[in-house]
Amino acid sequence: MAVSSCLYKALEIEIQGIPMAVISGGAFGFNWVAALKDVKITGNPKTYSTKANTGNIVTSHLCSNCGVTLWRDGPPSNGLMYLKAGTLNDFKDQKLVTPVAETFVSKRLGWLGSVLGGIQKQEMQ
Repeated sequence: MAVSSCLYKALEIEIQGIPMAVISGGAFGFNWVAALKDVKITGNPKTYSTKANTGNIVTSHLCSNCGVTLWRDGPPSNGLMYLKAGTLNDFKDQKLVTPVAETFVSKRLGWLGSVLGGIQKQEMQ
């Protein structure tokens, strides 16, 4: 089980088992992908929704106390959450899996290589 929390632990997420996948996006974004049905959320997150470049709505879930974004989701995510890996409380949890996909490849900086063996997505589709 992996546990993620905001800075003050006012908002916590417990993930049962090992998350399904890890994705990397942007220059250095690193997210765990987990099914919402497999997590226990403690605390009351504040939400903020925006329209992505695809036209889909993306909702960010933040701690209402310290403002840390813990995860994002939206209708196209089909019951999945994209948990910010940097919020994991124990670094060993990040060593359990390796990235399986890279998004926004079209925006990759020229000096960065691709995620080895990962699915390459030009944009978030």
